[in-house]
Amino acid sequence: MCDTFYLPSDSGVFFGKNSDRNAAEPQALRLVPPRKASNRVRVGPREFDLNDAGHAMAISCPTWMPGAEMGLNGAGVAIGNEAVFSRFKAAPGGILGMDFVRAALASSSTAQEALETLIALTERYDQGGNGAFKGRMVYNNSYLIAGPDGAFVLETAAKRWAWKPAQGPTAVSNSYSILEDYKRLDADTRKSISPVNERMACLDEADAGRLGEKGSWKAYVEDRFLSRFSAGDARRRAVEGLLGAAAMAGGRASALAVLRAHAAIDPERPGRPRNVCDHDRDVMGNPTTASMLVEYRASGAVLWFTGASYACTNVFKPILLSGGEFTPLWNAYDYAEGSAAGEAYWRSRRDSAKRARRNPRIAEDRSSQLTAAQAKVSEVVDGLPEAPSPAQLAAASERIALVLADWDALRI
Repeated sequence: MCDTFYLPSDSGVFFGKNSDRNAAEPQALRLVPPRKASNRVRVGPREFDLNDAGHAMAISCPTWMPGAEMGLNGAGVAIGNEAVFSRFKAAPGGILGMDFVRAALASSSTAQEALETLIALTERYDQGGNGAFKGRMVYNNSYLIAGPDGAFVLETAAKRWAWKPAQGPTAVSNSYSILEDYKRLDADTRKSISPVNERMACLDEADAGRLGEKGSWKAYVEDRFLSRFSAGDARRRAVEGLLGAAAMAGGRASALAVLRAHAAIDPERPGRPRNVCDHDRDVMGNPTTASMLVEYRASGAVLWFTGASYACTNVFKPILLSGGEFTPLWNAYDYAEGSAAGEAYWRSRRDSAKRARRNPRIAEDRSSQLTAAQAKVSEVVDGLPEAPSPAQLAAASERIALVLADWDALRI
């Protein structure tokens, strides 16, 4: 099971996500170059009836899929996808939410546009499909969307949807989280849980003209058994607790620590803590197979990614975003779509973490070394000017390569 968060604070704004999937399922970070704008968006063999703005994209997804489980585009829009389980069933032959994410990243220049695009895709196409690496799992999708213009939570159930703004530290996981605090609903759901006087103009669910009390979106749409099985509510509460502390502490290191956390406390069940960085013996046996942090800056963003399983055993690598273009600062990795090299790196890092796969405590024994290595990489990034020259970028890449080579040589 996965977690995604939005963390605004006085010291910066961050978007983070862990992908928790089959332990043997490789995931790679791909850089998609800018394209000529067009009136169709292509995701693998599929075309969507959307305008493609031609944004460059940095996307992370299982290598057998053409979509994006999480990603950032050249306009600074970040999206993370979560599986959720509803009594309104997804279509077995439908389209994966990861395809929707990539389509929205390609077409959207703001978080608001991405929200509207994902709603349009939800209403226009059947969502679902088999999202399992092995076996079968058909699910609905929720999304956390962030950009320079703010952040939103969008939750869907077949053709139904609800959204709310993320106005402070926010986490989503594998269960519905929107209660009566939705900003907008689809038309059919509005009639069921938020009816209005149709003769009055109600632009959102806070407007006057309501015929009765608002009902809970979560209670209306969720499959309660599967939601309990996913432990999504407990995970979300545990992550939200970490976000509160991270917002107070501030800074990149605190945001990265959320993605690496073990034994985070669920305030409703403190005796059963939750790993945010999952390992092979955690719920459903699905470990964290990739992690990403987006750090927003006045001049753009820095994308930090692992390219490997277990955030607690890896240094996050930096990619600069400025002027709509991505500049990797770690060159010992092939970012091209279709390349086998990224998958090979994922496999090598999984092999290097054999001892930590099933026992997070092994990684914790190395945590001080990992913190020191991450700090060295951060120092290089923070030392760059706003518009670095090619020579400065090359020098920074060399320094980062040395740190990462030393860390990746360890067996954990």
